[in-house]
Amino acid sequence: MRRLLQRFISYVGAHNAQQRDAHERDRARQRAVISAAFAAMTAWGAWRAPVPSLLDAAVPVLSLCYTLVAVLHLKFVLSRRRAGVTSQYVFIVLDSAVTVLACVGAPAVLAAFYPVLMVQIVRCGMRYGLRTMWLSWASGALAAAALLPLSDFWVAQEQLLRSFLIMMVVIPVLFGPLIRTLHRVTSELRVAAGSDPLTGLSNRRTLTEHIRLARERCEREGTLLAVMLFDLDNFKVVNDTLGHAIGDQLLERVAAAIQRCCRSGDFLARIGGDEFVLLVEGLPPATGRQRAQAIADKVVAVVQATADELVPVAEVSASAGIYCWAAGEPAAAADTDLIELADRAMYAAKRGGKGRAVMA
Repeated sequence: MRRLLQRFISYVGAHNAQQRDAHERDRARQRAVISAAFAAMTAWGAWRAPVPSLLDAAVPVLSLCYTLVAVLHLKFVLSRRRAGVTSQYVFIVLDSAVTVLACVGAPAVLAAFYPVLMVQIVRCGMRYGLRTMWLSWASGALAAAALLPLSDFWVAQEQLLRSFLIMMVVIPVLFGPLIRTLHRVTSELRVAAGSDPLTGLSNRRTLTEHIRLARERCEREGTLLAVMLFDLDNFKVVNDTLGHAIGDQLLERVAAAIQRCCRSGDFLARIGGDEFVLLVEGLPPATGRQRAQAIADKVVAVVQATADELVPVAEVSASAGIYCWAAGEPAAAADTDLIELADRAMYAAKRGGKGRAVMA
């Protein structure tokens, strides 16, 4: 059962969305406002009713409880750490189901507010993708199928019931293609904004985010993160004597050569004209620094061989700086500090004669 749930979560993919934590905080605020409004309106309706039914009295209590859950989740969970995957999917399902319950359970007050369900489903899809929209839609549809036949009000209001059913059909038919297009275009723009157009590698913006995530993983696993910064020596000579076209070709070949040296899970980015950063995570604390040095030495040798093949007269080599980070080290409080420390080590390699890797 657990494996089945993991496959389902992996298939839906809401937890992989960009800016997931910001989306979850926004959803928690929206959840608190909507459920608080439902609680106030249903409480007012139950107070005005001559003889409120059990359901009329239960809905404001349930809405108030859901409001408290949303506020507590926002203040004491989302404000202190990243959103949990389980809570994210639970709230995706509950938001739609609770809205249907409120509209069906207190029809005299909330029947006309069923379009709120459409807003919740569509916004969920806009944040997390088409599959998440279908999950939210299915939750609302199942709750409606179970609860609407039990309500004499909804059964008697044929026109209102027809409007509700039309809305549930319109959501996937009308908004599904729009959400698919939105996420496709957003993904293309994100790739364009986060990658280097010449080499296809990630750029500095993407690198900073990846360092943050890598530090979190290494902190959880108790491993080292190695940040390696490579700078091409004498690259300006190539541009000045052989032309920028040859210089671009050299950068493309160097990028491809470094990628061939990378392990699965390593991350490579181009952050400047002739500067590349390689992140190697998951290194053991005991031997991680030695392994990082060996990897950097191998890359330096491969870069020089690649350059000698294309522009042997330019004597292009690579100087590398290495910084290995472990959780709790005060020397690199910010993610960009790791790049700065590796950069200092790289300049030490240049001062030491170029074509070598130096550990910070």
